[in-house]
Amino acid sequence: MVLSAGEIGFVREADRWAVSEVSNQSTGYCPDISSWSEVSRALDDVGLARPSCFTHEVVFRRCPGCQEHNIVREDDFVCVFCGSDLPEAWNVDPTA
Repeated sequence: MVLSAGEIGFVREADRWAVSEVSNQSTGYCPDISSWSEVSRALDDVGLARPSCFTHEVVFRRCPGCQEHNIVREDDFVCVFCGSDLPEAWNVDPTA
């Protein structure tokens, strides 16, 4: 089971590596921004310094009308494919 996904950037700080940037931008898994807790736990488990949250958050929604995945921009919860309203709550479960 995939708990989160996205992109991550590292920087060398003194004698160790640290996370400089991290996002949930994954159009394959479309993780919710609430998945940060899983990311932070994984980074803490391996001892990497990290930001306190995603440095770039991507809001994904599945359109209830046409079933397409959407990236919500500027809080505009409207499907770019068919114009239907998108739900406020995350509804993109790739296992469903």
